[in-house]
This record gives sequence, C-alpha cells and structure tokens, in this order.
Amino acid sequence: MVTNVNTPRDADGDVDLTDRDDVDRLRVVVLRLARRIRHHSPGTITPSQRFALATIVRHGRLTVGQIADLEHIQPPAASKIVSALESEGFVTRSVSAADRRCTHIVATDAGRAYLDRARAAGRSWMSDQLTQLDPDDVESIGSALPALERLLEVDG
Repeated sequence: MVTNVNTPRDADGDVDLTDRDDVDRLRVVVLRLARRIRHHSPGTITPSQRFALATIVRHGRLTVGQIADLEHIQPPAASKIVSALESEGFVTRSVSAADRRCTHIVATDAGRAYLDRARAAGRSWMSDQLTQLDPDDVESIGSALPALERLLEVDG
C-alpha cells in the first residue's frame, strides 16, 4: 500500500481546486508522476525529445515549424530536438519535392520502436502503482482522467 506523506486535507477529506494549496498539491503530484514515469523509460533521450518524437509519430510527416507549433516551443528549439532525434536514428529529414526550401521530418522504424518501448515501460510502472491503491482510489483516478485530458486542451 502506498502511504500518503504530507498531504494536508480538509477535515472531511475534500479537495478545493480554487484553493491555492490544493492547486499546488495537484501541480506537484502531476510533476512527480511525470518524473517517475520518465525515470522508468528506456534510453537517454530527453523528455522534450520524447514528446516531439511522439508528436511526429502521431501526425506523420511534419516540418520543424509544425513540430514547434504542436509542441508549443520556438522553431530553433524544435530544430535542435529534431537534430538530436536524427542523430539517434529516430527520425529522418527529406527535402520536399514541391518546395526544395521545405524539409519534412518522419519517424523511422527505430523511432517508433523506441516510443513503443518507452510507452510500455511507463504503462507497466503505472499499472504496478495502481495495483497498490485501494479500488476506490483507482476509480477516482479513472473518473478524473477525462477532465485532466480536457485540461491539456485548454489554450494557455
């Protein structure tokens, strides 16, 4: 069983996400979960590189500018990330036949395989953690998932 440490709650156990302390608790939990999932992922690429690779796999052929837009980063940062992924053999660049000034980025089989391994490792870690919780806690987390996904869609 996972023990809660330093989780102040109201007397009735309610969480108020209009309260600054509870918002901070949510932020810290999300950051720590992300860090622990990354810790259990294979390889040495950075989280930013992993996110960009996932975006390239999901969307297919993209330009560096499109990657920057989708990842909410500046084009020079996206270019650096793509270069690192290319050096790992996870993506390739190809010049557009229609516009030779435009370069398209595509995931390689090795990139897709790496992403599959990383997702499987994270999924395995998360599944192991969930089995250590009470069924009511697991149900609560599952119920919150759609709202957390919508939170990612909020522009800002």
